[in-house]
Amino acid sequence: MEAIPAATLTTANEKSRRLRELVRAPEILIMPGAYDVLSALLFAQMGFKAIQGTSGGIAAAVGYLDGEAMRREQFIELSGNFAAAVNVPFNADGERGYGDENGVKDTVHGLVARGVAGMNLEDGAAKGKGGLVEISEQLRKIKAVMDAKRELGSEFFLNARVDSFHVITDNPKKAVDEAIERGNAYAEAGADCIFYLFLHSAEIIGRLAKEVKAPISILAGPQSPSVQQLQDLGVARVSYGSGFTKAAITATRRLAQEILEKGTCNLLKEGMQTPDINALLARKQD
Repeated sequence: MEAIPAATLTTANEKSRRLRELVRAPEILIMPGAYDVLSALLFAQMGFKAIQGTSGGIAAAVGYLDGEAMRREQFIELSGNFAAAVNVPFNADGERGYGDENGVKDTVHGLVARGVAGMNLEDGAAKGKGGLVEISEQLRKIKAVMDAKRELGSEFFLNARVDSFHVITDNPKKAVDEAIERGNAYAEAGADCIFYLFLHSAEIIGRLAKEVKAPISILAGPQSPSVQQLQDLGVARVSYGSGFTKAAITATRRLAQEILEKGTCNLLKEGMQTPDINALLARKQD
């Protein structure tokens, strides 16, 4: 791996440490899902302390389906653009790491070189294969992340995603058992946070918060407990995936429908105006 300039590594490490501090703090960390640089700038201006990249939203914004459809190089470039635009930590959605353990090391190196604070790494199998990867395979990938960090002198943050509730839909007990076993295995291997999705039961969320020996994160949706309830259950971090992407394209469709059906564009009165957008972009240039 090519050496990363000392100043770049120092900046990246500061943001990685800050993200780790926020996840370990008593107050739950709310991380909205940015799908382009403008949304990341908006979230930072609104006061969010850290920002999550949404793989599905970012891919859709540049014309791809979710699921590592874009090349690693493009993913790293886009993630770097987000990280450079804001002063708060940006955590990329690394999906399955863009390759085997060797590919994962290259992914981590590229993200650190672009100032990205950390990434998600999921254990669901590739699309079309279904199920979960073997724990041993995922642990090799996590070890690759740790090896890359050590070689670089990096403090890169790893948010290890467990997909048991996503793929094991016919056996709730097995899904919970896998969630706990995998969460603890990934934490022991060095993951900073354990991330669950398709989980909305307060009872199970509380159990995981107690039995998994690391901070846990939840992907929230309309059926999830509130942020305050999640904090009370012991959740350290909450994110929203492609939720903001869906909200944005829904608003775009509403305006387009008004124009097609009525010939008017009154919805524009409700939106941010050019001076507001320019103010966000001006802050980026400071």
